[in-house]
Amino acid sequence: MKMQPEYESQGEFEPLDSCDERILAVINELHHRDDPIPTDLNERVQFVLELEAELDARVADVYRPTELTLVRGDAELTVNQGDPASITFDCESVAVMVTPRPSALGELRLDGWIAPEGSYEVELRSPSGARRVSTDESGRFVVEGLPNDQMFQLVVRPEEDLQRVGLPAVVVTPAVRL
Repeated sequence: MKMQPEYESQGEFEPLDSCDERILAVINELHHRDDPIPTDLNERVQFVLELEAELDARVADVYRPTELTLVRGDAELTVNQGDPASITFDCESVAVMVTPRPSALGELRLDGWIAPEGSYEVELRSPSGARRVSTDESGRFVVEGLPNDQMFQLVVRPEEDLQRVGLPAVVVTPAVRL
């Protein structure tokens, strides 16, 4: 049930006055301070739109392994799975691990491995454009000369032999920042 004002000159029927404008200005300031629009929002939207264009793509999730803690006597040792800079993407039948490493002139080199072993076409998408590389037979690939601190997304296409044994035609990773 909607409440009606006693007079039409009250509430929602009244034009905004200076008090209303001050309240709205405070609300606007709070939004900008506590929940600003991400500076990379356009990049994120573009990645999502490009993903939707890939009709038969499987989306890989970012895999976060748990830490193992080994205890013997009074000593405690924490064991991590892999390089702390590595990112692993996982979908039902394909795993992709990438490790960004600094290279010359402030650029990055991305070392990657795809399992199961085999040949894949890998496309790295970023706001700077797309780069394509092929893996070796073991699933290893390298992309060099990448700008630092940019969003990127991988599109992985297994060779036909791997697709015949059940791998999806296209695997797409979520966009992450290098």
